Amino acid sequence: MFAKTQMGGMDFAFPDVCLTPIPSPVGPIPTPIPYPNIAVPMTAIPSQFKVLTMCMPNHNLMTITPMSNGDNAGLMMNPLSGMVMGPQRNLFGSVKTLIGGLPATKMLSPSGQNGVSPGAFGMSLVPSQIKLLIMA
Repeated sequence: MFAKTQMGGMDFAFPDVCLTPIPSPVGPIPTPIPYPNIAVPMTAIPSQFKVLTMCMPNHNLMTITPMSNGDNAGLMMNPLSGMVMGPQRNLFGSVKTLIGGLPATKMLSPSGQNGVSPGAFGMSLVPSQIKLLIMA
């Protein structure tokens, strides 16, 4: 699969269940509604700057995307993470390729989104570059 870099791409998670206030005569009723959750790797904070692909830093397991998006209407937070628009991080990297001393992340790697304790689990679906392949 293609290595993840700072260049672009998209991480997608579904469902990100958040409590959404539904108006009623007695007041807002918290209702769990599933939302899609999207994180963009170009807003990530890379943990290393020595290995570059197409002039952009490669990502490893310590790379954190500070904000994911898509569950904005769930104002009463995600019951699992207690957050809305929380951080995203990859949960599994390459078993043979190390970048900056840590496993490299790649397309289709599983990710935890919307919180340090993930509220939604997804994966990287859109490649950030198409030149460097990580096979294992």
